[in-house]
Amino acid sequence: MMPAYLAFDPTSRRLRLDPHEPAFVQNPYEAYAFLHGISNAFFWEDYGFWCFGGFDDVNRLLRDRRFGRQNPAGIPDSRGVGDDRSHLTAFDAIEANSILEL
Repeated sequence: MMPAYLAFDPTSRRLRLDPHEPAFVQNPYEAYAFLHGISNAFFWEDYGFWCFGGFDDVNRLLRDRRFGRQNPAGIPDSRGVGDDRSHLTAFDAIEANSILEL
């Protein structure tokens, strides 16, 4: 049974669920059980990305090299950013003095 605090469209597999909803925060497993029973993959509108919950789907995604965190040289990422780090100048300046680099 679908929890009252979420809205799910099975045709488009789109979910509307505020992650700060008190009932969800207190017991997220009710929503997760519903979603797992109806669809292993859905688009969570409040976060703006696809979610996958089935073991086989997640296992396959984690092993697929196309979904790695680093892009092959010369291929821009989803924002169109390639090797140009000029937008990270301020971050790199702070990171250069990070204690984690010691």
